[in-house]
Amino acid sequence: MLRNDVYKRFFVISAIVLITSVGQTLGATYVVSPDYEDKFIQATINRAGYGDRIIVKSGLYTENLNVTKKVALIGLDTGGGKPVVNAGGLGSAVVISADGVLFEGFEVTNSGKLWKDAGIKVKSKNCIIRNNNITKNEYGIVLDGSARNNILKNSVCLNDVGISLYSSDGCTILDNVACKNTFGGILLSRANNNTIRRNNASLNRWAGIILGECSNNSVSNNIARYNDNEGIWLLRSAANTIRGNNVRYNYIFGIRLFYSNRNAVTSNIVRNNLDGVSIENSNGNILAGNNLSINDYGIYVDNSFNNRIYMNNLINNQNNAHSWNSTNFWNSTELITYSYNGVAYKRYVGNYWSGYFGPDPFGDGLGDLPQTVVENVKDYNPLKKPSEKYTLHT
Repeated sequence: MLRNDVYKRFFVISAIVLITSVGQTLGATYVVSPDYEDKFIQATINRAGYGDRIIVKSGLYTENLNVTKKVALIGLDTGGGKPVVNAGGLGSAVVISADGVLFEGFEVTNSGKLWKDAGIKVKSKNCIIRNNNITKNEYGIVLDGSARNNILKNSVCLNDVGISLYSSDGCTILDNVACKNTFGGILLSRANNNTIRRNNASLNRWAGIILGECSNNSVSNNIARYNDNEGIWLLRSAANTIRGNNVRYNYIFGIRLFYSNRNAVTSNIVRNNLDGVSIENSNGNILAGNNLSINDYGIYVDNSFNNRIYMNNLINNQNNAHSWNSTNFWNSTELITYSYNGVAYKRYVGNYWSGYFGPDPFGDGLGDLPQTVVENVKDYNPLKKPSEKYTLHT
């Protein structure tokens, strides 16, 4: 009998130890509400442990949050909207300096006005900033010297700059709305190897997406419309990929390369801008497969060299192209294998120009007479049909 009692007590103690250890692994959950004794988010962060979860209910929280440990901060709309973190006009509303933090479901507003004061500032790695409304800050979201963070499905509007990456690498900026900011929607400065995809960067007072002194970034499938100057602007940036973006109704430049080299600008829709694509003091870029239509200038080139410009559709622009003090290739520099009307060919290929009526005696989809770009600048292999009529073989 005594032995059985010992076994039972040992079993109970083992179960308690197991449950406690599992609880420590999964993390504790704290709930913050203006109606509870736990009514301050920062105080709860201070009490929480590594890996804990903090759920914040609807309400106004006038605080500056400093997240120095790995926690999950989750805003919960309990009928009064997303919980609001208000910085009161001083400093950044939220500063995250711990790795692996989740910050989700908040409204963040009213940062200070100093440089890099932000709604949310991330100075760490592997964080997720998701589904927040960030408005009326100096910067909406700033990634500052950080890496491998994910900025997902946020609305970042009515700030000075929407989303900013400073010296931050390997981050993903996906499915955000960055509109109506007084400078730019998305700004990268000396930030490399990032992915900027499926964002809406429109109606900003300067530009939709800006890359300054950046390299090896992918900017794809974004919308950039009705920005006061540029839809997408590359400034002193190299080896970036600008692909599949919808760039329309920007007042001056659709896509602008300025002192930027070796970038690939491909498969974009660029319409109803002053300049569809502007290449200024920029060398060795590829401009291929873009639809450039109803712009004042489809392609505007100034003081730029050794750019390869081919398989673009230049349709119904007031001036399909302009070139000044520049020497470039207005056709591919390598033979390209493609099918046209069901037949395969291997040719050097140029661009499609609305209003071009040169003959095609060989039936290979290429005009036999060159298209004059300006004076002595020519496309020697103009396409007879828009580029989508040609199937490329890879």
